[in-house]
Order: sequence, then C-alpha cells, then structure tokens
Amino acid sequence: MRTLGIETSCDETAVAVLDGDGTVRFSLISSQAAAHAPYLGVVPELAARRHLEALPRLLAEADRQAGLRSIELVAVTRGPGLIGSLLVGTCFAQAYAWGRGLPLVGVDHLEAHLVSPFLNLDGHPARPLPERTLSLVVSGGHSSYFLLDPGGAQPLNRTRDDAAGEVFDKVAAALGLGYPGGPVVDRLADGGDPRAFAFSAPRIKDPRGGLDFSFSGLKTMVIRAAQERAALPLADPASPPQVVLDLLASFRHTVVTWLLAPLDELAERHRPQCVAASGGVAANRELRRRLAAWGERSGVEVLLPPLALTTDNAAMIARAGQLRAARGRLDDPLALRAYPRAPWKRMAS
Repeated sequence: MRTLGIETSCDETAVAVLDGDGTVRFSLISSQAAAHAPYLGVVPELAARRHLEALPRLLAEADRQAGLRSIELVAVTRGPGLIGSLLVGTCFAQAYAWGRGLPLVGVDHLEAHLVSPFLNLDGHPARPLPERTLSLVVSGGHSSYFLLDPGGAQPLNRTRDDAAGEVFDKVAAALGLGYPGGPVVDRLADGGDPRAFAFSAPRIKDPRGGLDFSFSGLKTMVIRAAQERAALPLADPASPPQVVLDLLASFRHTVVTWLLAPLDELAERHRPQCVAASGGVAANRELRRRLAAWGERSGVEVLLPPLALTTDNAAMIARAGQLRAARGRLDDPLALRAYPRAPWKRMAS
C-alpha cells in the first residue's frame, strides 16, 4: 500500500511517501540541530514544540511533491523516544488516519532502523529482507546487534551505559566542538593518528559471553586526556592542535574497534546472509570503511544505508509499517499509545 510515514521520536521531524514496493517517492527531514546547539543536547519541551511547527509544513510539501490523495496506509513512530515528541507524531497520525478512513500502523523506531539499509533513494524498490541479517543499530541512544529474520528482530547484545553516538557528542561538547558532535569528530579525526593513544577496554562480567558494550569509561578517559594536553574548551575549535586531532582519531578508532569486536563471533554463531549497520553512527566514515573491508574478507555482503537515511527519517518508518501491515499488524487509530522506552525482548515484525 502507498504509505505516508511520520517520524518525531527525538529532535528531527520527518515525513516520507513510499510506493507499495518500498520505492521512496518523497522524503524530507526538518532538523532541530541549530535550536538545541546552545544547550549541547536535546531539550525535550523545545523538541516537541518544534515538531508541532514543522509537521504541518512537511505534510504540505509532501502533498505538493508526491500527492497524498492516493495514500493507503499511515505509519508513525510510536517509540522509543522522547514522550512529548512521540505524542506529537502519534496524535497527528491518529487524527490523519481516522479522518481519512485509512489504516494505521505504529512502528518501533529500532525496527525501522533495521530495515533502512534495504532502502535506496535512486527510485528503485526496496530490497527484500533476507532470511537472516545480522544488523548493528548504533546512534545517540542505541548500540546493539540484532538478528533480523522473518519472525522479527532478536536483540543479541546492548550497551550497559552510554550509546556510541552519545559518547561522540559528549566528548565533542567537552572540547567545545559544538552539537551534534559526531560529524565534527569524524571529520577532525581524519587529520590525526589513530595509534597515538591507547585506551583500555572495559571489563564486563557477563555470564552470556561478554558481548555487551560499555562506552562511559572511554568517554571519561578521552576527556581527561584532552584536559591534560590542552585547555578546554579549545580556543579555536575550527583548528585544534595536532595532539587533539590525534586524540580524536584514536578515540574514533577505539569506538569503531569496540563496535566491531563482537562481529566475528556473532557471524559465526548465526550465519547471516548479510551484515548491515544503521543509525546515526552508521554515517561514520571509519565504521563504513572497516565494515566494508570485513565483508570483503569474510565473503559476507555488507549493507549500509544511504547517508541521508542514517539519521532519523520517515522513509524507514514507512517501510517498516508496510512490512508490519503485510502481516496484518495494524493499530486502532483511536487506541494507539506511544512508549518512551522499548522492552528488551524480541520485536515481532
């Protein structure tokens, strides 16, 4: 069914229109980064208000460019995320679906990230999901591997504390590099030596095999090393000294190394037909390079979403909604509920 997707889980308002085969006909994101930058993080109340302002404008643009009269299904993010932001999107989608007599499906944000590598922006249909996909979802709020199969998504590990994207942002904030910090760190790290600093791996006592992540200790070590070698915040963030570039390169290299550390064991255990990555940190250049290199060595196909679909977007929401609707998993427009946190269990798609 031709689908309208709506995403408002955090600080980006997004609307998309997809054909029934997953072809992306329209995808637009209104970023709030400038509004939250002075606070070095997302302010929930401000985010919700900005969604209220942006969503009607995006819908009008979607109607102008793609036409909404032929929409047959409405898909919306119902969680996890900021509850105020989620309520803006879910309430809007419920009213829109009910008013036009359209079926509605609420989508788990993580589930949507899992299908984003199978989308493209070149006018072609979405790729069918393989029988088994090993997928890394890594962003400002999540760092987990999932096994995606026809029955849904099974979480295989998680972060015990900070997510990888959150650590990028916090290190950047401490150095005065602004918000969001991940893209800035990624760019500056290209000018440094990734072997200049060595950081000890976290010790996690885990009877399941120790595949979980932990990044909070690394965050502390990097900030402390920066304080010892340069005045913080940096006097000229646009042109940091070489020692800071080396520190950022080593920091990025360590994060990517830890993210890829469970990959061999999980691939051996689950024998996936392909390996994918999604989420904001999937735009990280070193992560993309090293994942591609792993795929070449291992003979396993690696799928990475287009850069425009690594951030929170509505195209992935629409596609995940289509897959859920195809299995008859629709929601009542008068009873859909948003949830800020996802239960740690299998997500049935």
